[in-house]
Amino acid sequence: MNISRIVSACAAACILCVATLAPGMNRTALAADGQPAKVSMAILYLTADTGVFLAIERGYFAQQGVDVELSRITSSADAISLLATNRLDVGSGSATPGLFNAFRRGVPVQIVSDKSSQLPPGTDTGGLLVRKDLMDSGAVKSVGGLKGKRIAVNNIQSMSLNHLARALALEGLTKDDVTLVELPFNQFIPAMQKKAIDGVLAFAPLYAAMIKMQVASPLPEASLARIAAGDNFNIMLFSQGFAKTDAAKRFMVAYLQGQRDLQRAIDGKADIRDVCKVINKYIPAMAADCAGMSFTGIDPNGGVNLASLERFQKEWLQWGIMTDAADIAGHVNLEFSRHALAVLGPYR
Repeated sequence: MNISRIVSACAAACILCVATLAPGMNRTALAADGQPAKVSMAILYLTADTGVFLAIERGYFAQQGVDVELSRITSSADAISLLATNRLDVGSGSATPGLFNAFRRGVPVQIVSDKSSQLPPGTDTGGLLVRKDLMDSGAVKSVGGLKGKRIAVNNIQSMSLNHLARALALEGLTKDDVTLVELPFNQFIPAMQKKAIDGVLAFAPLYAAMIKMQVASPLPEASLARIAAGDNFNIMLFSQGFAKTDAAKRFMVAYLQGQRDLQRAIDGKADIRDVCKVINKYIPAMAADCAGMSFTGIDPNGGVNLASLERFQKEWLQWGIMTDAADIAGHVNLEFSRHALAVLGPYR
């Protein structure tokens, strides 16, 4: 399968929909009872949630008659069980054995949109970092020098392991050639400072922060731009019950408005500092002036890179972490993104 995004161009009939529906964007769409539809959404409070924050703060959800109630989760696994039983409407996920095994068991959770991706390729969005003293001394000069070293990932059963394995493969190593250490992201810096680990697989904004603090140095050949081009990092999930409602379509329209505001700021078409102020409101640890911040890519048309998800699964199967393949494509539902494109038109 081609790695290109699987959102197709709108059909000519959909263009007519834009003319019909776009004027309504300025009016608040309400539920049948005249009240906004309450939508429960669980997130990890990451920069990948920026589109949601912007859609709330700039009134896009309100315009669509949607009242989003946010809650915090500590892992995407928490969201899957809630979505499966319709106790949650919208959640976040990533390519993990847990999600794919849930699909294999028939859990009716739907992948409906991208939240963050390695798209377009960037230079500072993440990758393999090595302790600065090891790089400065020449003890490690490239990926090949990591044999026998202690490398941290946030979760052994997460896409961090996939990306680490791809980086190691550049010089003929496998994940079994290093000592894997499982650490939460917030422990990466202290562990590097104490020399408890030798390297980490990190993502934005932590990646840039560790380099700026001179705790670690990057291995350019092992940047996410090179080993993860096109990968979906975070994906949006709908419960089966929520997917049957009209509110689900209106939610996606508002969400893509927020995503597009972020993309315009990344593209330099709007002030990125305004975006960072919104992020800071929800994630105080993030600088309101954008200092040290970097952003992964997004698909402002709400696409999902199915090929990247299937590549993750293939790797899990090869390693024996998964025993049977799931029908990932059968759980991808882009009707909501297509509806949003009909309303908003393609991003330009």
